[in-house]
Amino acid sequence: MPKRKIPNLDDPYEHALPKPDGDPWAVILKPEMETDKIQCDAWKEEVQTLLIFAGLFSAVVTAFIIESYKFLQPDPNDAIINLLTQIANGPNATVTTSLAAGGSMSPVSLFTQKSSSVRINVFWFISLILNLTTVLVGTISLQWLREHQAYPGLSPKQTLAILHMRTESLKAWYVPQIFAMLPLLLQGALVLFLAGLIDFTLPLGQKLSIPIACIVGFILLFLAATTILPAF
Repeated sequence: MPKRKIPNLDDPYEHALPKPDGDPWAVILKPEMETDKIQCDAWKEEVQTLLIFAGLFSAVVTAFIIESYKFLQPDPNDAIINLLTQIANGPNATVTTSLAAGGSMSPVSLFTQKSSSVRINVFWFISLILNLTTVLVGTISLQWLREHQAYPGLSPKQTLAILHMRTESLKAWYVPQIFAMLPLLLQGALVLFLAGLIDFTLPLGQKLSIPIACIVGFILLFLAATTILPAF
């Protein structure tokens, strides 16, 4: 039996593999690009939906803040009412002297901010800040994704290398966690707005505040159940 020759590295293959059609780097790159596109499209769709809701929600919160902010400032009409009340009650030397000198009673000295008004504005201002933060981070995130998917004039081999580098960079910079945080920011803003809404309706009577509190409680219960229970 003839002794089998040990092949060298430069010897031709006895059973050569068929050469693939096209660039092998392009074949490897295609499924990687498809997987990356699916993930990026999911992020884009979620962020764009959040931005639409955040824009509408900001308009609603701003309208309520415009009204509630008035409760933190003295009403100029209160000074006039106080003066007319004192004049109607009888002569007052101090008031008469003040009026003759062209002065007026300061409404600031008679005005005190209610704790409920301060609390309502704190809720709604923080809600607006969280809402605007969601818009800001969401807009920047969309810019990240646009640059992440840009490969101008690169070969398949270079594109594959850069894709791997960018994917690792997204993980290193916690970009997936940032996208997951955006709905939580918006939910927190909504919870604060609803809490302020309940506080806003309390002085208006139980017939109005109790139904609103019940509906808000049901919404918060649903939110807690769908957010916390899946974690267990």
